[in-house]
Amino acid sequence: MTKVITAIGLAAAAAFAFAIPAQAVEGRMGQTTACSKLNGGKCKAGSVRDTRLGQQVRLPGGTWVDCEGDCKDKLRQKTVDFWYEQKLRN
Repeated sequence: MTKVITAIGLAAAAAFAFAIPAQAVEGRMGQTTACSKLNGGKCKAGSVRDTRLGQQVRLPGGTWVDCEGDCKDKLRQKTVDFWYEQKLRN
């Protein structure tokens, strides 16, 4: 019985931890614009926020992704040059 209760408690704690969205640190947000390397006229803008784990950029669909260094480059890779980046990786 104790094992069942412990397992349920751990599962609930894990579900709660993953349900919490990354919160901005001190509310700092900004904006960046990324233009295609292939088609200079094609650009997308996205919001940038600081989180406890680093910066994130918001994609046009609303998803926040980790910048992994350069938010402008990450936005470009995930939007205007998406298929070009896929081709490079394969």
